[in-house]
Amino acid sequence: MKKDVIIIGNGIAGVTLAVLLQRKGIPFVLLHRKVEKEAFALGETLPPTAMPLLNELQLLSVFEENAYRKTYGYHSMWGSSRVTDINFFHHNPYKNGLKINKQQTLQQLREIIKENMISYHKEFDIIQEAHGNTVVLAKNEGVKIVQGKILIDATGRNRAILQKLNVKSNVHDELVALSCHIPKIKHPKLTHEVYVESFKEGWGIVSALNEIENICTIFTHKGNEILSKLKDVSQWKIVLSETMYLKDFLQETNQAKFKGGNANSSVAAQIAGSNWLVLGDAAMSFDPLSSHGITNAIYTAAKASEAIVKKLNFADTEAFPEYDSTMKTIFQQYLQSKNNLYQQETRWKDATFWKQFFM
Repeated sequence: MKKDVIIIGNGIAGVTLAVLLQRKGIPFVLLHRKVEKEAFALGETLPPTAMPLLNELQLLSVFEENAYRKTYGYHSMWGSSRVTDINFFHHNPYKNGLKINKQQTLQQLREIIKENMISYHKEFDIIQEAHGNTVVLAKNEGVKIVQGKILIDATGRNRAILQKLNVKSNVHDELVALSCHIPKIKHPKLTHEVYVESFKEGWGIVSALNEIENICTIFTHKGNEILSKLKDVSQWKIVLSETMYLKDFLQETNQAKFKGGNANSSVAAQIAGSNWLVLGDAAMSFDPLSSHGITNAIYTAAKASEAIVKKLNFADTEAFPEYDSTMKTIFQQYLQSKNNLYQQETRWKDATFWKQFFM
């Protein structure tokens, strides 16, 4: 099989790029690992600032149709013991965000490009040919051989292609996240269905996932003494006993769906090469406090599609280096913004989790 572009990874970044390339008439194939287990729903939120981008890419209707609901703001207790009401009413032209059903959204987007998708079971190999093309060997029952001019890493935080290309990553912190699904509770003192609260050993967010479930996620750093307790959902209410409102959403249960993983800020040392690009979390991973993870995936896909068109159709040798430079500039701006947010919380400056932001 010969295609102009080989995309590996079928998350939001990879699938969005595939949809955009298909519209532009650029031959591509999307390789994705076959996953048997059910996805853990996180109910990510797209902020109002993401709506113009989705509208520009003619994808807004897809995300709206597959959203759990619109969001109109959130509550935050950060930097003081007073609850702040952040309302989206002042945003223009869109006055709402979206609580998206990620798997349902992906299912509709994948349907658009399904004829150009190939699954593999466990592994793939990459061979860089002398004349500049790339060959990917996707291992199924047999071996599927795909040749292309441009290779795309859309494998998320795993950075599977970058690992094979021996491209390093710069990790800026050790933030981890632990999430669980819990029965939905409407707090009597809160209007919005999203609530963020900081505490001595980290911070947490609780959000309505659907009509019957909330999802609660706690963020702290690797090695923190509370991690061992947080791995037992029945202990969460005890661990968060000193929080103001966060503890109110929790119930002592052993039945909750649970997931843990990295949530740190990291960036690939190289985001583009002579014939490859990196998208989404594989390019740069954001702290969830920024609320820009999904937006980043969509934005990088849009910019990557532009760079690919320039390179393939106009032989623009600067397209990929410019993409690399733009993404790295964005990441540096993000780091400064993220640190500023954490530095607003001064109540526990000497606590293990918080002092890293004041050094």
